Amino acid sequence: MSRNPVLLLLLAGPALSALACPALAPQAAAALTPAAVAERVPLCHPDVLAAERALGGAAADVVTAGQRPNPTLGLGAGNLGRNMGAGSLWNKAFDHQVRVDQLVERGGKPRLRVATAQAQRDAATADVFEARRQATAATLRTFHDLAAALARREELAASVALNDSSLQAFEQRVKSGDAAPLDATRFRLDALRVQADLVQADTDARTLRQQLALALGAPEQAQAIVPRAQAPAQPAAPQPVPLERLPAVAAAQSRLAAAQQALALALARAQATRDVGVGVQLDRYPVTSTNSSGTGNTVSVFVSVPLLFNHAYEGEIGRAQADVDSAAQALERARAEAQDEATRALAQWQAAQSRRRLVSDELLPAAQRVAQGAELSYQRGASGVLDVLDARRSLRAAQIERINAEAEAAKALVDLQAVSQAAAMANGSVLP
Repeated sequence: MSRNPVLLLLLAGPALSALACPALAPQAAAALTPAAVAERVPLCHPDVLAAERALGGAAADVVTAGQRPNPTLGLGAGNLGRNMGAGSLWNKAFDHQVRVDQLVERGGKPRLRVATAQAQRDAATADVFEARRQATAATLRTFHDLAAALARREELAASVALNDSSLQAFEQRVKSGDAAPLDATRFRLDALRVQADLVQADTDARTLRQQLALALGAPEQAQAIVPRAQAPAQPAAPQPVPLERLPAVAAAQSRLAAAQQALALALARAQATRDVGVGVQLDRYPVTSTNSSGTGNTVSVFVSVPLLFNHAYEGEIGRAQADVDSAAQALERARAEAQDEATRALAQWQAAQSRRRLVSDELLPAAQRVAQGAELSYQRGASGVLDVLDARRSLRAAQIERINAEAEAAKALVDLQAVSQAAAMANGSVLP
């Protein structure tokens, strides 16, 4: 059985990751916090685990790239006849051939291979940090979406209960002749609308619970998850950091370096640094009683070089050059996207804060005052059913708008913190 430590580590990888992702306890699922989400994502998120698997493979590639070609052993037999004499096989009358060949690489090819693999490993390392950052932000956004969906459901459930009680009371008035049947139908239509919205809210909550549970590596706890969201606070503005130190940009830089090394390797193959094959052969043709013409033991030495008659690695060079151009373009795109992310995250946070203040301080209080006045006026007989239903709908829309504004502010804070996290990674020199 192989005892290669790299091979054993790769084989044991899935089991180690399964142990690293702990089970989500029911009590933790019933009171899930953003801090708990951020703690579980690096251990359990599928994208993070995939990035870590890729890093393990890239680390193994560095070991492979540094390995020299193994020698080859060849055994042969010549001058075989019917009467080869008695005795051991080694002393029979035929030509015994034992040959060892070794490929000698020239032109710094092993060094270039290792440099290429190391650059790919550095890119995979940066990918792990970026995967953790992106997965954490995406999972926290789902967390806040779920919190908002559950809050909307509570508001709609309260509206359903209010409409049911109002409808029962109004139907009594219809029976007693104090109200028109058409007005009761209007109440019933509005109640059905709210019930339909409640069904959709239940569906949204179930879907978001499943998405969040899968991201946390706990699909069995999907329907038990209850988020405990916290009001977003005013964050500090993200610190400026050189773009080249951000995880996504660092990964793109490493891939450009790997492509450049691969191009150098292709050029080395095409130049006058051809690999040399060296072989040593032992020939034994023993003298026996039936073979007096044996030559005994002789040693031969062989040297072989490739002849670049049919091609000179033009395809490899062209492909390597295309990979360099593609990696350079990817680096420019990564820089632009990183800059855009930082600018957009700050703008979205400022806009979300303004919207939240507008809804909480102006829109919702105004809708509450209108609804209270409409209810009081309706009870005194000074207004009709349409007025009170319209006021209730406006209040319900304002309450849901407040929930949505809180959720958008929380998600904008997540995106802003993700930018700050990238800067902290870069400034902390955790990247290659």
